[in-house]
Amino acid sequence: MHPDRALDEFAARQYGAFSLSQARSVGFTPKMIETRRTNGAWIRMAQSVYALGSAPPKWERQVSAALLARRGSIVAGRSAAFLHDWAGFRPVRPVIMVGPTTNARSPLARVIRSGHFNDVPWVRRRGFPVTDEVETIVTMARELPIDQLERIMDNALARGSIAVREVADRIERRGGAPGLGKLRPIVDERREDAYQPPTSELERFLYQLVDNPAIPASTRQMPFRFETVDACVDLYIPAWRLIVEADGRRWHTRKADMELDRRRDNEATAHGLAVLRFTWKTLTMEPNGCLETLIRTGKVRSVS
Repeated sequence: MHPDRALDEFAARQYGAFSLSQARSVGFTPKMIETRRTNGAWIRMAQSVYALGSAPPKWERQVSAALLARRGSIVAGRSAAFLHDWAGFRPVRPVIMVGPTTNARSPLARVIRSGHFNDVPWVRRRGFPVTDEVETIVTMARELPIDQLERIMDNALARGSIAVREVADRIERRGGAPGLGKLRPIVDERREDAYQPPTSELERFLYQLVDNPAIPASTRQMPFRFETVDACVDLYIPAWRLIVEADGRRWHTRKADMELDRRRDNEATAHGLAVLRFTWKTLTMEPNGCLETLIRTGKVRSVS
């Protein structure tokens, strides 16, 4: 087979990119290589890494070239998140992971060194070796804010693509890696045996929240009978036609009860009522934010 045709097979699997060693392995001589470099048939991407001039300059080509430039590397970080189809991640500058002694400089990608590189689990996505979803979460804990980490965790748990136990085990194996201090409490809150506050304690925080001159009179443990479901809500503010619920259930319990919650909320909306739900975490750690939300909602409800 002619070297150009043989090289096309490499390039087709690598989005148009290839290494100099791959070119040599299919029969390219130094003179052939120089000819194709000078006439533009090959485009230099990095040292000893090229792309066919006819190949579209896509993000995937950049990722392939970055991986070829660091043999044995894998896609990680935000690039892994994009390849896992996580919401909110775009194909920006590629991110790859290498071992602890590999050169961390690359003109093509951001490079993450990992002392656990040989133990990092990976999967194939679009033909690339990519850190698995648990490893991607652990890796990105160093750079993402807590609220975004929570969304990523909850979405992955809801899809069933990860398990809480997997993340907890991975954290333990990674020891004191950056960002794990943020990730541990997120994982602990989602364990099946996570702390569940007593109803009396939860209600105490909720009633403290509405004990404010800006909040109209309210009724506690108000029963409602709708067409398709009966409900007893934690708090009802008649002047605003507003139901306020405090949720101290464990993450797994909230997920299991989600359908019932949605049905009750939809019935309330159909009857012209609004519903606010505050979790144990927000009531105890962000009470001012809860109060602001409650007051803003009340102002809107008063006008309407």
